[in-house]
Amino acid sequence: MLTLILLTILGSALALGTLYIFGMLFWYLLLALGRWQMFEKMGQPGWKGFIPIYSDYVLYGSCWQTVFFWIALAASAFCALGGPDSRSVLVSLAGMIGAALEFLLSLRISRAFGHGIPFAIGLTLLNPIFVLYLGFGPDRYRSLDWSY
Repeated sequence: MLTLILLTILGSALALGTLYIFGMLFWYLLLALGRWQMFEKMGQPGWKGFIPIYSDYVLYGSCWQTVFFWIALAASAFCALGGPDSRSVLVSLAGMIGAALEFLLSLRISRAFGHGIPFAIGLTLLNPIFVLYLGFGPDRYRSLDWSY
């Protein structure tokens, strides 16, 4: 009886894990399709939207400066490699820096497509949905003066 219960629990955990993996793949596919169209509007080859880290680099280069990509990547790596003491102040600070840079990138993308702060919040919280809207929607990319 105990074996049957343990096998049931194990089977449920595997099913949930598989469902989670397929859900994440679907979420990524939505993001990649939206970025493909968004990059086409930005004058970039669309295939760049399917490469995970490189597509972020291209976004930073198109809407901001690539130096901020490297800072955000370093902050993310520092958070991921925080080790057993991941509650340290430095790890928290790196996480806040990374989150702030990602929001500022969302704000710049939003402004480049003619939207404002509410759209940038949507890009931050529900990125694939808002990227799909930018890619397949009526908005056009406008190269803005990023000196501010």
